[in-house]
Amino acid sequence: MIKKLVKAMGLRFCALVFPDKCLGCGKYIKKNTDNPLSVCFCHGCLGQTLPVFDHPFCPACGRGFESGPDHLCEACLKTPMVMERVRAAFIYKDLIQKALGLFKYQSKLSLARPLERHLFQAFATHFDMNRFHLVLPIPLHISKARKRGFNQSYLLVRNFSRLYKDACGRPAPWRIDIRCLARVRATVSQTGLDHTARKKNLARAFACPEPGLIKGKNILLVDDVFTTGSTCNAAAQTLVDAGAASVSVLVLARA
Repeated sequence: MIKKLVKAMGLRFCALVFPDKCLGCGKYIKKNTDNPLSVCFCHGCLGQTLPVFDHPFCPACGRGFESGPDHLCEACLKTPMVMERVRAAFIYKDLIQKALGLFKYQSKLSLARPLERHLFQAFATHFDMNRFHLVLPIPLHISKARKRGFNQSYLLVRNFSRLYKDACGRPAPWRIDIRCLARVRATVSQTGLDHTARKKNLARAFACPEPGLIKGKNILLVDDVFTTGSTCNAAAQTLVDAGAASVSVLVLARA
C-alpha cells in the first residue's frame, strides 16, 4: 500500500515538474483515459475521431470501400495473396500517419504503448485470438535494425501476452517469437517502387531458420503499415513454403 502511494506521488510530482507535451503541436497535454493516444497528443491534435479500420472492406486483403457490403477486391480476385486475411487498427491517414512517422523515423518511442493497445484491440475485434500458435513481428535486416535501433513491429506486439492475460484472465495460447522468421537480405525502401519492383526487391529477403518450429502452425504476422502488401506477402510465402498451416496479418494501419 505504501509503495503504491509513493509511486502515485512520484508520478504526480513528475507530471508537475516535467509536464507532458503534445508530440504534434507542443502544447501541454490534458490526458483522457478513454483514448490511449491522449498521453502523446493533445485534444486538438487528436480531433474528434480517429480513422478506425472498419467495414466495408475486402475480406482477404482488407482494402477499404466507400460503401456497400464486404466483397473481394479486384486485385484479390485476379491474384490472391498468400495471407489468409489482413486486418488493421486504423486507416493510414491523418493523425495515425503522423504518429507512425514520429514513432518509426523520429524514434518517439513513447508512442509504442498507446499504439500497442489500439493494435491489440484490433486483434481482439477482427480475429479469433485462440486459433493462433505463433505471433511473429515482421523482422528488420540486421543492418537496418542497427541503424534504427529498434524494430517498430516488435515494439507494437511485445506486450500482447500480458494484454491477453489481463483481458481474458488466462495465459495466451500463442507465443510471440522472433526466431522463426529472419530478414536475410537487405532491401531498399519500398517507397516509390511499383508492384513489380517491390516484388523483385523482396525476392529471397526472408528465411525460416528453424522450419520445425512453424510446421503446421497458424501464424499471425504483425507489421506497422500495409500498403501494397508486398512485404507481408513475401514473408507469408516464406512461412507457407516452410510448412505453416496458415498466415494472417495484423497491422496498425492499412493504406
